[in-house]
Amino acid sequence: MNMTNKKLWLGMTVSAVALGATLVGCSSDKNEGATATTSTTAAQSTTAAAPAKRGDVTSTMYDRGGVPAAEGNYEENRWTKYINQNGPANVKFVPVLRSDSVKKLNVLFASGSAPDIINEYNTPFRGSLYDQKQLMPIDNILKFMPEYTKLLEKYPQLKKAGTKPDGKIYEIGKVKEAVPAHILLIRSDWLKKLNLSMPTTTEEMLAVAKAFAEQDPDGNGKKDTYGMNMSTYSEQAINEMFGENSSSTLLAWDIKDGKVVRAWDKELASLAYKQKLYEGGIIDKDYINDKDGAKAKQDFLNGKIGIYVKFTGGWNEFVLSDMATLKKNVPTAEIAPLGYPKSPLGTFTGGIDNPVQMTTVVNAKAKDPEAVGRYLDFMMKPETAGKIFNGDEGVHWKKGPNGCPQPIDVAKNKNEVVWAGDYDMFYSLGQDKCSFVLSGVNPEIPEQKVAYDMYKEVQKLYYDPARQYPAIANGDHMPVYPADLQVINTTILKEKGDLFVKAILSGAKYTPEQAIKDSQAAWTKAGGQQLEDYMNKWYQENKSTAFLAKDLMDIARQQMEQVK
Repeated sequence: MNMTNKKLWLGMTVSAVALGATLVGCSSDKNEGATATTSTTAAQSTTAAAPAKRGDVTSTMYDRGGVPAAEGNYEENRWTKYINQNGPANVKFVPVLRSDSVKKLNVLFASGSAPDIINEYNTPFRGSLYDQKQLMPIDNILKFMPEYTKLLEKYPQLKKAGTKPDGKIYEIGKVKEAVPAHILLIRSDWLKKLNLSMPTTTEEMLAVAKAFAEQDPDGNGKKDTYGMNMSTYSEQAINEMFGENSSSTLLAWDIKDGKVVRAWDKELASLAYKQKLYEGGIIDKDYINDKDGAKAKQDFLNGKIGIYVKFTGGWNEFVLSDMATLKKNVPTAEIAPLGYPKSPLGTFTGGIDNPVQMTTVVNAKAKDPEAVGRYLDFMMKPETAGKIFNGDEGVHWKKGPNGCPQPIDVAKNKNEVVWAGDYDMFYSLGQDKCSFVLSGVNPEIPEQKVAYDMYKEVQKLYYDPARQYPAIANGDHMPVYPADLQVINTTILKEKGDLFVKAILSGAKYTPEQAIKDSQAAWTKAGGQQLEDYMNKWYQENKSTAFLAKDLMDIARQQMEQVK
């Protein structure tokens, strides 16, 4: 996931619950057939084929500090034992702190001790390994990876995303559910109380948010409510409403007349809007210090925010847990999804969490490529992944009414199963509808039906074909700059960020227009034209083969139709 992303929708629990359908009711007949065919062929042979030599493999995996002491550690626990006892290779796992993975991996490569398999979400880092010729193409080991070969045939986008400029496949990825990165939720009870309509344009939303901040919608006689929240992630949602997806790591690009250009007009529109929110007292004046949105979430749960920008992650948990907290604090609270309002620059959807995510590369110095391929294939088998994500049937899960596994004891699963998902972070959960958000809830239970119905409405609003995606492509699929251009990009992003914050906080003393003008000057001085030239070269050479916005939205809408 970009920047990776990644922020889980129901936490690992929902992914675990969902995946099991692959095992329970949706286990691939093709996989079983392939196995049977191979066995039959071997049986017919006059000379039995010798079993593949059991090789030795080393592999990184994220250390998130989640393994309970009673279960061991990331190097040795019930799941590492299962993998080594049942898989085709002896695997040594090398834990890498999730918060410091790139730094650690750089040290390992510099010292010549990097593992055979590198599992890492950071796209620029994987790109740098390719540039440094540290990676092995997997084309020659695909013959040992029939599971991934089938996946590439079913989802050619994976091959697109994993292929480097030399035409060879270097990255292994997975298909997962496309989910909105940011969702707007509005206090519909406040709309009713203040006799306001659901906003459909950005100007209408500004007026509604201002009323929420000024007209005492909670009826306590105090001016202690906010119209909207704005922090690092929710600020990105405002950018998206105006058709640009800039962030602390991405510049806003646009396509005009077939060429890639900086989206200055869209950045000006979103910046001016944010300044109005701040100047009008609509958002928390101390928003700049709420970088992760933790304070905004508490304000929302305490009934103090009218339009809440929810960042991706834990939809069902949000509806079933956070909404329960809100209802406890404010029994009359009512929430409804709000589609991105129409802006002067168009009607957009929000960013979509990447459904085609590259996760894994192979060290060029791997001593036993065949063992690497066979191990990866074993981990990609539905029966292996089902075990890793769900645990044991009858112990950790049972078949639910919708045919998908449901946890028997959530606490037990948290201790014994949930933390194991990173061992199989390249398995494609998106192959089966049982991995989807909606499969994690039972609409026959009233509280869960709220989550089900609300998310269906979210999909309808955010995957509407009439809405434009606010970027050329998901950030994970944008080109990776070479080192010299990355320095330019970082410099421009830092200067632009400082200027934009200054404009938001300064009012008439420093206007958005002046901030854009100064940002353009900084862009020219730093060599921004080199970035634009690079982007245009990439786009012209790859626009017919790259995984772009249309491909992303096609997958999102296709998946939406799978769960009715």
